[in-house]
Amino acid sequence: MKSGVQKGIILLLMAAAIAVAVYFGYINRNASSSEEPVAVGEVQDILLLDYDRHYPPTARETVSNFCRIYKALYGEKASDEQIKEMGGKLLSLYDDELVAHQFDYEGSLMQEVNRKKKDGYTLSTYRVQSASEMVTGTVEGHEVSYVSCTITMRKGSQLFANDYLFVLRREETSGRWKIFGWTVTSDDDS
Repeated sequence: MKSGVQKGIILLLMAAAIAVAVYFGYINRNASSSEEPVAVGEVQDILLLDYDRHYPPTARETVSNFCRIYKALYGEKASDEQIKEMGGKLLSLYDDELVAHQFDYEGSLMQEVNRKKKDGYTLSTYRVQSASEMVTGTVEGHEVSYVSCTITMRKGSQLFANDYLFVLRREETSGRWKIFGWTVTSDDDS
């Protein structure tokens, strides 16, 4: 009789140990599943950019950031608030003189983005010229850089490539390359 009681106690302890192991396994599985990394989309990635602490170090990278933001504006789903925040990121890339000449920047940007999306346009690709091809110099006492960029827009199955020339001016105080302006240098109407 004593061995039967001992076997019963051992079985009861084993069942309790299994129940505790299953319980902790369940808790750990649920805790780890809630801690899995959340995929961050391009819009969220852009909104996390901190140009106060990590500004693009070259004129070329400043233009590349400009294009990256526009690609997200035209091609990604974003709320009006996110579009406004990305517009703020663009303003951070602009020279103070360019910013001073903006009229209703936020409203104009919203209209432009909504019109492009409604018409079915996306920014497909962009190619910023290599650093070795860039022209730099001094204009009216300011260090400037001229950066060419080809931007390809897509509408349905059609592609439209345009060449742009960006003019950037180096800020004297921070040394940052800021976009002073740009112009279309070739227009692909095909």
